Amino acid sequence: MKFFRYLLAFLTILIFILAIYFGFFKTKNKEHTILSPIAEVTTQKTSNFSLEKAPTESLKGKIVTMTGEISWQSRTATEAARIFSPSEIQQGEKLITGEKSNLALVFTEACSVTLSEKTEMEIVQTLPANIVFSQTNGTGEYVKTGGYPVTIRVMNLLAEEDGDMIVSIDPKKPIISLTLRSGKATAAFNDLNYVSHEMTVVAGQTFIFNYDTRKGVLK
Repeated sequence: MKFFRYLLAFLTILIFILAIYFGFFKTKNKEHTILSPIAEVTTQKTSNFSLEKAPTESLKGKIVTMTGEISWQSRTATEAARIFSPSEIQQGEKLITGEKSNLALVFTEACSVTLSEKTEMEIVQTLPANIVFSQTNGTGEYVKTGGYPVTIRVMNLLAEEDGDMIVSIDPKKPIISLTLRSGKATAAFNDLNYVSHEMTVVAGQTFIFNYDTRKGVLK
């Protein structure tokens, strides 16, 4: 009889422990389902990001003139395709000019961009908070016409301009030239020791930057 009493007591304690164990984890799982921010975002809110479409608040540009061979690459394409007439340009797209070709791009009340031949430029961002372009070769002229900040990324160099600036990349040497026709610009870069530098360029000056040595000189 004692054996059965001990066995019954043991089973009772075991059942009690198991009840607490499973009850605890059920409660934790329920709390996790309710309180997890990831779960709430996934089940209750759909992201507004779209690869196919630029943000609705981003500014749209317009090619106003073009001559020669002009190529355009959309947000989702892996290669550029030739275009034959002026068109609307959005954030995330790329423009390429061929030999003896050029184009003029305007973002109303913000800025205008003129690309000379053999130039490649990506429209990185056109949100009013900061308009950003990325130029990888050739020559581009960037004119600020509104109150929005305009920044150009060129290799390892960043330049925020407030006026009329020509960006030129030497096709044979690792040299970038920033020439201010009017207004001023701030050029920023890290040297080979990862020390940050800033250089102010004003109208009539040219900042020459070597992106291999990460050194620049103002002329």
